[in-house]
Amino acid sequence: MQTKERYQLQRLTLLALLTAMCVVLRIFKIIDIPNVQPVTDIIMLTTLELGAGTGILLAILVMVISNIFLGFGIWTLPQIFAYAACALTVAVFARLLPLKSRKFFWLQELLAGFLGLEYGFFVSLGMAGWGGWAAFIAYWVSGLTFDLYHAAGNLAFYPILYLPLVLGLDRFKKKAGWKQNAQSLH
Repeated sequence: MQTKERYQLQRLTLLALLTAMCVVLRIFKIIDIPNVQPVTDIIMLTTLELGAGTGILLAILVMVISNIFLGFGIWTLPQIFAYAACALTVAVFARLLPLKSRKFFWLQELLAGFLGLEYGFFVSLGMAGWGGWAAFIAYWVSGLTFDLYHAAGNLAFYPILYLPLVLGLDRFKKKAGWKQNAQSLH
Protein backbone atom coordinates (compact mmCIF):
# COMPACT_ATOMS: atom_id res chain seq x y z
CA MET A 1 0.00 0.00 0.00
CA GLN A 2 1.30 3.40 -0.98
CA THR A 3 1.38 6.42 1.21
CA LYS A 4 -0.55 9.49 0.18
CA GLU A 5 2.68 11.46 -0.20
CA ARG A 6 4.21 8.86 -2.52
CA TYR A 7 1.06 8.82 -4.65
CA GLN A 8 1.06 12.63 -4.90
CA LEU A 9 4.75 12.63 -5.78
CA GLN A 10 4.14 10.10 -8.57
CA ARG A 11 1.31 12.23 -9.99
CA LEU A 12 3.45 15.35 -9.80
CA THR A 13 6.35 13.57 -11.50
CA LEU A 14 4.10 12.33 -14.31
CA LEU A 15 2.65 15.81 -14.79
CA ALA A 16 6.17 17.28 -14.87
CA LEU A 17 7.29 14.76 -17.50
CA LEU A 18 4.22 15.35 -19.69
CA THR A 19 4.66 19.12 -19.33
CA ALA A 20 8.35 18.95 -20.24
CA MET A 21 7.59 16.78 -23.26
CA CYS A 22 4.90 19.19 -24.50
CA VAL A 23 7.03 22.28 -23.89
CA VAL A 24 9.98 20.82 -25.80
CA LEU A 25 7.72 19.70 -28.66
CA ARG A 26 6.08 23.13 -28.79
CA ILE A 27 9.37 25.06 -28.80
CA PHE A 28 11.48 22.75 -30.98
CA LYS A 29 9.07 21.87 -33.73
CA ILE A 30 9.31 18.42 -35.31
CA ILE A 31 7.81 19.69 -38.56
CA ASP A 32 8.42 23.25 -39.71
CA ILE A 33 4.79 24.05 -40.48
CA PRO A 34 2.99 26.64 -38.31
CA ASN A 35 0.67 25.19 -35.65
CA VAL A 36 1.75 21.61 -36.36
CA GLN A 37 2.97 19.99 -33.16
CA PRO A 38 1.66 17.09 -31.08
CA VAL A 39 0.77 19.12 -27.95
CA THR A 40 -3.00 19.06 -28.53
CA ASP A 41 -2.95 15.29 -29.03
CA ILE A 42 -0.97 14.79 -25.82
CA ILE A 43 -3.42 16.97 -23.89
CA MET A 44 -6.31 15.01 -25.43
CA LEU A 45 -4.84 11.61 -24.53
CA THR A 46 -3.93 12.81 -21.04
CA THR A 47 -7.50 14.03 -20.54
CA LEU A 48 -8.93 10.73 -21.81
CA GLU A 49 -6.69 8.64 -19.59
CA LEU A 50 -6.32 10.78 -16.47
CA GLY A 51 -9.34 13.08 -16.50
CA ALA A 52 -10.19 16.68 -17.31
CA GLY A 53 -8.53 18.08 -14.19
CA THR A 54 -5.17 16.66 -15.19
CA GLY A 55 -5.68 17.67 -18.84
CA ILE A 56 -6.49 21.26 -17.90
CA LEU A 57 -3.57 21.46 -15.48
CA LEU A 58 -1.25 20.12 -18.18
CA ALA A 59 -2.59 22.70 -20.66
CA ILE A 60 -2.00 25.58 -18.23
CA LEU A 61 1.52 24.45 -17.37
CA VAL A 62 2.48 23.90 -21.02
CA MET A 63 1.29 27.32 -22.13
CA VAL A 64 2.84 29.23 -19.23
CA ILE A 65 6.21 27.46 -19.36
CA SER A 66 6.52 27.41 -23.15
CA ASN A 67 5.58 31.09 -23.33
CA ILE A 68 8.47 31.86 -20.99
CA PHE A 69 10.63 30.88 -23.98
CA LEU A 70 8.34 31.90 -26.85
CA GLY A 71 7.11 35.15 -25.34
CA PHE A 72 4.14 36.30 -23.29
CA GLY A 73 1.56 38.61 -24.74
CA ILE A 74 -2.14 39.25 -24.96
CA TRP A 75 -2.44 35.84 -26.61
CA THR A 76 -1.24 33.89 -23.55
CA LEU A 77 -4.52 33.91 -21.61
CA PRO A 78 -6.60 33.03 -24.69
CA GLN A 79 -4.18 30.16 -25.40
CA ILE A 80 -4.63 28.81 -21.88
CA PHE A 81 -8.40 29.25 -22.16
CA ALA A 82 -8.42 27.50 -25.56
CA TYR A 83 -6.50 24.44 -24.36
CA ALA A 84 -8.64 24.24 -21.21
CA ALA A 85 -11.72 24.32 -23.46
CA CYS A 86 -10.20 21.52 -25.56
CA ALA A 87 -9.64 19.38 -22.45
CA LEU A 88 -13.23 19.99 -21.34
CA THR A 89 -14.49 19.10 -24.81
CA VAL A 90 -12.61 15.80 -24.63
CA ALA A 91 -14.04 15.08 -21.16
CA VAL A 92 -17.59 15.84 -22.28
CA PHE A 93 -17.31 13.70 -25.42
CA ALA A 94 -15.74 10.89 -23.38
CA ARG A 95 -18.88 10.86 -21.23
CA LEU A 96 -21.22 10.91 -24.23
CA LEU A 97 -19.42 8.61 -26.68
CA PRO A 98 -17.40 5.39 -26.44
CA LEU A 99 -14.18 7.32 -27.07
CA LYS A 100 -11.89 5.02 -25.14
CA SER A 101 -12.92 1.94 -27.10
CA ARG A 102 -10.35 0.99 -29.74
CA LYS A 103 -13.29 -0.05 -31.89
CA PHE A 104 -14.15 3.66 -32.16
CA PHE A 105 -10.61 4.94 -32.69
CA TRP A 106 -11.93 6.92 -35.65
CA LEU A 107 -14.00 9.01 -33.21
CA GLN A 108 -10.85 9.90 -31.32
CA GLU A 109 -9.12 10.78 -34.57
CA LEU A 110 -12.06 12.95 -35.63
CA LEU A 111 -12.07 14.72 -32.26
CA ALA A 112 -8.31 15.32 -32.48
CA GLY A 113 -8.80 17.08 -35.82
CA PHE A 114 -11.72 19.09 -34.45
CA LEU A 115 -9.62 20.25 -31.49
CA GLY A 116 -7.22 21.98 -33.88
CA LEU A 117 -10.12 24.08 -35.15
CA GLU A 118 -11.60 24.55 -31.69
CA TYR A 119 -8.30 25.77 -30.27
CA GLY A 120 -8.03 28.46 -32.96
CA PHE A 121 -11.63 29.51 -32.44
CA PHE A 122 -11.19 29.96 -28.69
CA VAL A 123 -7.88 31.83 -29.05
CA SER A 124 -9.65 34.17 -31.47
CA LEU A 125 -12.61 34.48 -29.11
CA GLY A 126 -10.23 35.41 -26.32
CA MET A 127 -8.82 38.19 -28.47
CA ALA A 128 -12.30 39.75 -28.61
CA GLY A 129 -11.66 40.89 -25.03
CA TRP A 130 -8.97 43.25 -26.34
CA GLY A 131 -10.58 44.42 -29.56
CA GLY A 132 -14.25 43.53 -29.57
CA TRP A 133 -16.14 41.33 -32.00
CA ALA A 134 -14.48 42.90 -35.03
CA ALA A 135 -11.11 41.77 -33.66
CA PHE A 136 -12.49 38.28 -33.06
CA ILE A 137 -13.74 37.95 -36.65
CA ALA A 138 -10.54 39.39 -38.13
CA TYR A 139 -8.34 37.19 -35.95
CA TRP A 140 -10.40 34.06 -36.58
CA VAL A 141 -10.71 34.48 -40.36
CA SER A 142 -7.02 35.36 -40.77
CA GLY A 143 -6.07 32.32 -38.69
CA LEU A 144 -8.27 29.71 -40.42
CA THR A 145 -5.40 28.43 -42.56
CA PHE A 146 -3.28 27.94 -39.44
CA ASP A 147 -6.20 26.24 -37.69
CA LEU A 148 -6.47 23.83 -40.63
CA TYR A 149 -2.72 23.14 -40.30
CA HIS A 150 -3.28 22.50 -36.59
CA ALA A 151 -6.16 20.10 -37.33
CA ALA A 152 -4.15 18.28 -40.03
CA GLY A 153 -1.17 17.99 -37.69
CA ASN A 154 -3.40 16.54 -34.97
CA LEU A 155 -4.76 13.99 -37.45
CA ALA A 156 -1.22 13.02 -38.46
CA PHE A 157 0.29 12.82 -34.96
CA TYR A 158 -2.60 11.13 -33.16
CA PRO A 159 -2.15 7.58 -34.54
CA ILE A 160 1.60 7.83 -33.88
CA LEU A 161 1.20 8.98 -30.28
CA TYR A 162 -1.85 6.96 -29.34
CA LEU A 163 -0.43 3.55 -28.48
CA PRO A 164 2.81 4.59 -26.73
CA LEU A 165 1.11 7.27 -24.68
CA VAL A 166 -1.95 5.19 -23.73
CA LEU A 167 0.21 2.20 -22.78
CA GLY A 168 2.51 4.43 -20.74
CA LEU A 169 -0.33 6.18 -18.94
CA ASP A 170 -2.13 2.88 -18.30
CA ARG A 171 1.09 1.44 -16.86
CA PHE A 172 1.46 4.47 -14.64
CA LYS A 173 -2.15 4.22 -13.44
CA LYS A 174 -1.73 0.55 -12.53
CA LYS A 175 1.64 0.98 -10.85
CA ALA A 176 0.63 4.11 -8.94
CA GLY A 177 -2.85 2.89 -8.05
CA TRP A 178 -4.32 5.91 -9.82
CA LYS A 179 -7.57 7.06 -8.33
CA GLN A 180 -9.91 9.23 -10.33
CA ASN A 181 -11.13 11.98 -8.06
CA ALA A 182 -14.38 13.89 -8.26
CA GLN A 183 -12.56 16.96 -9.60
CA SER A 184 -11.36 15.18 -12.73
CA LEU A 185 -14.75 15.26 -14.50
CA HIS A 186 -13.81 11.93 -16.07
